[in-house]
Amino acid sequence: MLKKIALLMMLAMLLVPAAWADEAEVEAAAPAEEVEAVQVESADEQAPEAPDELTLKENALNEKAAELEALAQSLAQRESALSKNEKDFAVKASALAGKTREISGTSTMLLGRETQVNAREKEIMSREAGLARREMTFAQESQKFTEASTALAAREADIAKREADLAAREAELNAKIGAKEAADKLSEREADLVKREAALTERENTQNRLGELEKELTAKAEELKAREEEVAKREASATEQHKNIADAIKELNEQTAETAKKDSALADKAKELEARSKKIEEDNSSLNSREVALVNREKDASTKAAEVAELESLIKELPAFDPNNSTEAAMILTYNIPAQTRRDLIAMQRSAYQKYSANRFTQALEDYTNAYEAAPEANYLAAYWAGLAAERLRNRRDEAIQWADRALAINSEYRPAQELKRRLESRNAPQQRRRSK
Repeated sequence: MLKKIALLMMLAMLLVPAAWADEAEVEAAAPAEEVEAVQVESADEQAPEAPDELTLKENALNEKAAELEALAQSLAQRESALSKNEKDFAVKASALAGKTREISGTSTMLLGRETQVNAREKEIMSREAGLARREMTFAQESQKFTEASTALAAREADIAKREADLAAREAELNAKIGAKEAADKLSEREADLVKREAALTERENTQNRLGELEKELTAKAEELKAREEEVAKREASATEQHKNIADAIKELNEQTAETAKKDSALADKAKELEARSKKIEEDNSSLNSREVALVNREKDASTKAAEVAELESLIKELPAFDPNNSTEAAMILTYNIPAQTRRDLIAMQRSAYQKYSANRFTQALEDYTNAYEAAPEANYLAAYWAGLAAERLRNRRDEAIQWADRALAINSEYRPAQELKRRLESRNAPQQRRRSK
């Protein structure tokens, strides 16, 4: 019973009860501190008719709340004392359970104590009734406060309406700003398209020039083939001469065999002729080896001259060509690799670019990868274009950054790869910040 009373008192402190009279239901009041804060705000926003009266009411409510808190604390202390007495009673009752026959007089004393406890319960109940009357008075004061809060809510609704009007005007301004930004983006896109058309025209011109260079290289290759055939004819002629000399030696040997018995001097001459023929053969073989070395040197010299002429003609045709800034296939001609490898890389670059222009980015990435692997020590152009193709594919930006790093590892001054890496890292930065949040 005492525990239930204490719980009721605690609830009375935390909650504001409804009106006890026959009036309409009133919302639960806030705790004493919130009531005080709201009353202060409402007093500031009310018309300054009677601020002293509101202050007095507020002070009275605070005093009543303080009294309720003190009363609750006192009741809690008494409840703890009663609980302690009940525990003592239970201990003594358990001790006396076995000795009821010997200490029957003790039961009378316990009954007297129980009577005292009941008297204390009645006293607590009477104090609880007084507390309920005080709470009724507090509820009436709370009703007045509720009326003031209603007026304050009406004023807040007016302020909310004004904020909605401001939000509508702000939305209209944002719509106008968005339309202007869309027009600016459209203009930028048109300018970008014009630049891309100009770049495409320049690339087509470059491809035409490279086609002419390929024709010239084909003609030079045919000329070298004709020279190789001439050398082969000369080698065949030398072989025929060797054969004739061998036949003459054989014939001479037969003649010396037939006349060996008749003239020993002829045998000596035959031996001398044989030694001279061997010397002639050795001289011919040495001459052939020197001739082959000379032909190889002529081939190397002609190849290097063709490469130099090719580079000089390309530089003359493209005066603004910059290996650190250009993205054209002609830049492959500046690589320090064999001429045939350069021609193969140019063909692979053209094939990959056709797929890239047709928005077949996956196949273009495969071709650019093959072109890079064909010369990983020099082909930073293929690495750059592979990064562009990976950028166009979904969820491949990290791979695109790796391709940009490969291009910069070969040529750290290559500005297109630097720009590609900077652009990709700036796009990845917001995603990383969102993930960290």
